Amino acid sequence: MEADGVRTLEGVHIVPKVNVTICTGCGQCVAACPHKIITLETIRFHKNAVIIHPELCNACGRCIKACPVAALLWEP
Repeated sequence: MEADGVRTLEGVHIVPKVNVTICTGCGQCVAACPHKIITLETIRFHKNAVIIHPELCNACGRCIKACPVAALLWEP
């Protein structure tokens, strides 16, 4: 379901979630995001993607498609 270009599931705004156990910190999702809401941060000595402004995500899916290890998943 879409409303104003934002994907929702039963009225809940859907944003990708980063699985930090899979993320390699390659940065391809960061480069693919047209809204620049994903950054790389070091967490426990491991670089991971982090969605810093989930409210600005329009759920285009480019970050999910760009991830070579499928570390980004749709989650409300």
